[in-house]
Amino acid sequence: MNIDQSYLFYIWQKLAFQIVHKTNIWLLLVFLATAGASWHLGNLLDKHNVRAREANMAHRTAIGYTSIALMLWLFSFIMS
Repeated sequence: MNIDQSYLFYIWQKLAFQIVHKTNIWLLLVFLATAGASWHLGNLLDKHNVRAREANMAHRTAIGYTSIALMLWLFSFIMS
């Protein structure tokens, strides 16, 4: 299986173009709002002494959404 380098470059250009032009402020706000809600849920679960596993999962989910939003913003900022 031999993939031509020009084809990989074409795919990279197409993917970068799509990410830069599809990432807007509303997408980033949705990611950050979801992260905030998930973090709040984790705090509520901790406060009510529910299982720690679900609270940790909510906090990890919030960290994941925040990191995805930051990576998308940084990528679209650098590539635009």
